[in-house]
Amino acid sequence: MDENNILPIMIKDHCKIEKLLDDLEENCENDFVKMRKCFHKFEWELEKHIFTEEKAIFTSYSPADIKEGYKMLPELTSQHNYIVNQLNNWREEIKTQKKISGIYDFKIFLSKHRIYEEKEVYPKLDKSLTEEEKQHIISKINEIV
Repeated sequence: MDENNILPIMIKDHCKIEKLLDDLEENCENDFVKMRKCFHKFEWELEKHIFTEEKAIFTSYSPADIKEGYKMLPELTSQHNYIVNQLNNWREEIKTQKKISGIYDFKIFLSKHRIYEEKEVYPKLDKSLTEEEKQHIISKINEIV
């Protein structure tokens, strides 16, 4: 993996997010205080990840073939909206001291989302961006992450 590419950096971030989701799932059965703490840590990291993608990466992405280059954005935006809505639902459950529901289904969705990004989105970015553009994005990712 080339450290001058976006893909390996974001794979590392995906691994961190998946670990935090595993921690949340494990602590969901325990006491409420632990569940809330795990949720807030997971939520923070996932929201930073989405922000990183949508701001640091896509504000710099300017493909030569606009129709082909932007084909992935509606799907990615739709997936991000689903993720944000799920986080909002869980935030409400936590506020009312309910056990978080639907973690297993969300893990499946997040896994499919990760695969989509790692197979479709980041390789396309790494291929189409110049080294200078990638370095700019990587520096922004490192600031955020």
